[in-house]
Amino acid sequence: MSTAAGAAPDLSRTAGPLLIGYLVNWGLFGVLSVQVYLYYLAFPKDQMSTKALVYGDYILEATQTFLLTTSAFRSFATGFGNPEVLNNVDILWFSVPILSGKAAFVAQAFYAYRISVLSQKKYVAAIVMLFLLIQLGGAFTISAQVKQAKLFTNFLKKNSFIALGVWQGGSAACDVIIAISMTYYLRSRDSGVMETHVLITRVIRLIVETGTLTATIAIVTLILNYLPGQPTYYQASVGALGKVYSNSMMVVFNSRMRVASVNSTSTSNEVPIPLSHVNRMTSDNGQSRMHGGILVTREEISFSGDRFMPGVGDKKRGPDDFESDGSEFNINRTSKPQL
Repeated sequence: MSTAAGAAPDLSRTAGPLLIGYLVNWGLFGVLSVQVYLYYLAFPKDQMSTKALVYGDYILEATQTFLLTTSAFRSFATGFGNPEVLNNVDILWFSVPILSGKAAFVAQAFYAYRISVLSQKKYVAAIVMLFLLIQLGGAFTISAQVKQAKLFTNFLKKNSFIALGVWQGGSAACDVIIAISMTYYLRSRDSGVMETHVLITRVIRLIVETGTLTATIAIVTLILNYLPGQPTYYQASVGALGKVYSNSMMVVFNSRMRVASVNSTSTSNEVPIPLSHVNRMTSDNGQSRMHGGILVTREEISFSGDRFMPGVGDKKRGPDDFESDGSEFNINRTSKPQL
């Protein structure tokens, strides 16, 4: 009886962070699935390279969630009651550091490309890519060390602390550089027009908020790895890191649309997307009212050289004149129904 009572606290410290990590990962994957679905409905005319980025990243995240689910089933179902199962690395050496590192690389490389487009210069994007490669190298190094350790209790050693600092510290530094660079270059493009100013301010707010979130999680994960006694609390956050990066990227993509409440009124510039057969639309004096669905307004901001072009510019353009390729912030509102 005394052995069982003494083992309970250690079991909770081991199983608790692992379970929280699984739950957070599943929840964030659900959020990502909704974001990708809304992107699929709202932006069918995005370039193939942008679609490949979005759907490829989603496949990467789905693979990680599937692998983590198999690990969770092994830990809490087939291995239930055996504390040693919780200490086994199993396939987590691949599903966490490698796949999370790749997801962070994809999201941050997307921002690096946008920085190069906005700034018309390569050196800032090159600095971001340098930190990207550093954090990816750290993730692969951690993966090799975890696989070699075989047990989590054998993992946190001196070399592991260095590699963890490179991985998580590199990610956090990259997020900070991206947030500062995007804010600076977007503000330099502000023409002073009210509509342009509002949209650019909104994009800046999104970038700063998502960058702060990802950097904070990376830093918290790094701190949890350095706690005295080497507890496995870091497992609660490290498994969700990749999903946070992917969701932050999708937030920027989907910021071009506005989701309105049901039974709302839209102008001809707004795109209704029916989600079921019960949706219906009525028209009244040039306005459309949608019953039981969502309304989407695509907003496009185009840059030409050093001059900001607020969608219509000097010449009125039709809705088909603008396609988002992921390299432009768009301000033009298009009106294309999607069925």
